[in-house]
Amino acid sequence: MLSILFRETDRVQRMKSSLCMVLFDIDDFGHWNSRLGADACDGLLCQVVERTQRLLRSYDVLGRVGKDEFLLAMPGCSSVNAQMLAERLRMDVFSTPFHVAAESIRLSACFGIASSNGRSPVVVLREAEQALLTAKEAGPETIQCFDDAPQQYAAPVAFLSPSSGDELLAW
Repeated sequence: MLSILFRETDRVQRMKSSLCMVLFDIDDFGHWNSRLGADACDGLLCQVVERTQRLLRSYDVLGRVGKDEFLLAMPGCSSVNAQMLAERLRMDVFSTPFHVAAESIRLSACFGIASSNGRSPVVVLREAEQALLTAKEAGPETIQCFDDAPQQYAAPVAFLSPSSGDELLAW
């Protein structure tokens, strides 16, 4: 995953474009792992990935970076658009119950967002981790964007319409 992030950072530097990273962590996943077992929880994670991929562009990168933590790298995406995507993930991926082991389960997630601005992906990843930690401390379903004075984005965000001319047309 890290080599892909370096490659994408090089690409956006050449193109003078943006790159945002979104880390998301499933809230209280250990509870479900204890209750349902590892095999059922692997099925839940596969469903999370399938739902998430439906919202991504073909060149966005999705990877699992922890037991219940995922990373999205989105070339050509501003932090505002990354926040809107995180809101869509929260609504479209996690608001609908998951079905596994003959149970219907509602999962939620916290999100941490950081923007590259051409900097090393290692630095941006640390910022996304810090934003995710702040989001998790704030409570379930929180979206946190990293900057010098972090702001929380727990309220729904309006989506851009195709007629607005903004770059969030694919989501």
